[in-house]
Amino acid sequence: MVTAQQTGRALLATYAGSFFSLSLLQMVALATPLWGTHLGLSAFMLGLAAGLRSITPLIYSVHFGALMDVLGVRRVMLFFAALCALLPLCYPLIPNPVAFMILQLALGLAAATIWLASQTAIARLAAGDARRTGVFSFCTSTGAVLGPLLLGWIWDQGGGQAGYSLIAAWGAVLFLISLVMPARRDRKRLLSWEVFIPRLDTYLEAMRVLKQPLAAFVVICAFLRLGSLSMLESFYPVLLQGVGYSAAAIGTLFAIGNLVSSPSVLVADHWTRLFGSPRQALAAAVALTILGVTIAPFLHGFWMLAAGMAIYGFGLGVSMPIIFTLLSSGISAETQGLTAGVRATANRLASVVLPITMGLVVQMWDVAEAFWIVGGVLLTIAWLTERRYRLRVA
Repeated sequence: MVTAQQTGRALLATYAGSFFSLSLLQMVALATPLWGTHLGLSAFMLGLAAGLRSITPLIYSVHFGALMDVLGVRRVMLFFAALCALLPLCYPLIPNPVAFMILQLALGLAAATIWLASQTAIARLAAGDARRTGVFSFCTSTGAVLGPLLLGWIWDQGGGQAGYSLIAAWGAVLFLISLVMPARRDRKRLLSWEVFIPRLDTYLEAMRVLKQPLAAFVVICAFLRLGSLSMLESFYPVLLQGVGYSAAAIGTLFAIGNLVSSPSVLVADHWTRLFGSPRQALAAAVALTILGVTIAPFLHGFWMLAAGMAIYGFGLGVSMPIIFTLLSSGISAETQGLTAGVRATANRLASVVLPITMGLVVQMWDVAEAFWIVGGVLLTIAWLTERRYRLRVA
């Protein structure tokens, strides 16, 4: 029987892990173009390097999510945190494009799996407690603001070697945090190389998870939520540079979105009460996230753009704990890892599909119209999703 002290220790470890896990993923993303430019890669090769970072998580998210249901979160986190502590050191040691691409495949998978494990851990520990998911989300958002900022400053001071050393240190801290997390004593299966071979029945089981209205609703909302982020990361800078904004101003706008996102996770419980149900609250938050990005072409002046980013950041932040609360209260503990894997796959899919779609629309029309068209489609899907699951998800 798990004692209150053990639960408290597990929660503290999970909160600490949340600070370092998503921020690690974003730091790896930020380091990719910086290191690729240092190596002299072409624009196409830089894009390929960024894509490789997401390809392996797209393939393995469901598989590793299910694996956590078998092996436990702690063992999976220990293995991939060790990789996150070691692999970044190889970038400056082997500074050539081929090694860069291979390392992107491995480190991208390790960092994404660590974040997936953190989400699985809180889903199991929260048991529908909005306060716990709120604290988890606040720690996550705070790390997502501070980690990339610190990496940028370190990179400016010491270059790629210092930057990747910081990422390795982030992974080492995650390894130490993983040691504190509770181990599952009811499973004897060893962590071997066989676990890297995806099983078809796991993916078929994942499809069965989507037959649950709650799981399907959350996965669709997660896709739409990350779709707005993909719009922001891909063509928002292009839009603003086209009307004369500097890189510093664009960076400040990104920071405003992140800074609003961080504390907004703490009001998720009040936001849910305002709308009467977690389903309606999540749908409204996702719509705000999309709207804050979609209206960018209509906004003139820095402070109007800042207001749009604040809307985006609030929706992004307040939606995170609601997702965790819905999953932890409505999905059985035995399938939390698999469900998290399905949701992570939807996230990775959005990070691939949306930039490509935006690019095609930009090529046919222009950047501003791409925001209106793609954002309008996402908002329509959000509205249809809310109506589709209105009576099926509480």
